Amino acid sequence: MSIYVLRLRDGNCVVANAPNEDHARKNVEPLAASEVVTVRELDSFVAQFVLNDNGELSAILLDRATIADLHQHEYPMLKAANAQSYSDFGASESDSKTEAIRFNSPARRHAQGWDERDQEILRYAVEQERLRFAH
Repeated sequence: MSIYVLRLRDGNCVVANAPNEDHARKNVEPLAASEVVTVRELDSFVAQFVLNDNGELSAILLDRATIADLHQHEYPMLKAANAQSYSDFGASESDSKTEAIRFNSPARRHAQGWDERDQEILRYAVEQERLRFAH
């Protein structure tokens, strides 16, 4: 079995474990809100799921290698926008140099400090990623 990332036309991705690409496509059909436009085998994938008090699971953590891999292959425009913003604004003080990035309160506060220009760059990149495979 391999782990595949399937990029959807609407800009979202689904990750699936399957013996091959065809099975991965079939496995994500119930989840895919739009057409699958690319399928790629992942070398690694790390996610942490947290059980909340209401009995729901939330994914809260991706390791740096997983995020970098997804940015490089599935979201290159977002990667460029993030690189531009971070080169101008700097990394969050809460970002560990050795541990995985957690999407927590300090990271959200840091993101809120970004000026309007950086937010516009990222919004534009998100829009372009969503349109990249549009008909």
